[in-house]
Amino acid sequence: MGMRRSSRDDEVESEQPSTFELVRRFGPPGVLVVAALLFVVQNTEATRFDFLWFEFEWPLWVMLVVFAAVGAVVFWFLARRRRKAKEA
Repeated sequence: MGMRRSSRDDEVESEQPSTFELVRRFGPPGVLVVAALLFVVQNTEATRFDFLWFEFEWPLWVMLVVFAAVGAVVFWFLARRRRKAKEA
């Protein structure tokens, strides 16, 4: 005597992402974050930067973090725009 599954059981089960889906979704960004952290940890010396008319000397890890954050914000805005365009 088996229990009958209702359509509600299927809905609840489909809401839970599989392990493969989680790895596919979070794996590549996780690898990039680990690689960026290793790069930052290995590059701690101070470096001179020239940008437009500014000249400054900062630890290289600060610049790496700043540019990684700028890249993340740009990616987030582009993804958000794409999602809104898809919805419209």
